[in-house]
Amino acid sequence: MTNLALSGRSILVVEDEPLIALDLRQSLESAGAYVFAATQVPHALQLAGHPDLSAAIVDYRLGQGDSKPICSLLEQRGIPFVFYSGYDDMHEIWPSAVRVPKPAEGHRLVDAVAGVLASYARAA
Repeated sequence: MTNLALSGRSILVVEDEPLIALDLRQSLESAGAYVFAATQVPHALQLAGHPDLSAAIVDYRLGQGDSKPICSLLEQRGIPFVFYSGYDDMHEIWPSAVRVPKPAEGHRLVDAVAGVLASYARAA
């Protein structure tokens, strides 16, 4: 099911759980997006610098670390992102964060990404 807001957009998925990452990829690709995926911070930082990146879905906890450096780079570049995390206190860590709690159906994440893209477009 194509989502016009995501059609042709490049979305970064940062998730260290392979099955969750696969589910996110399938949902986003079904919505018409191109997906870049990373499971670790160094690779995610590299992909977060991609010139065609439109938005991201980021898990907060990645193995032994967290995604703060990735989110900082995304924010510096003006790339909207959504946290997809089971961690409840995201607003204490990242006050402007849009969070979708785990677990969630793929359409909720597609809608959340479409929402942050629309918010950024209105603000620009």
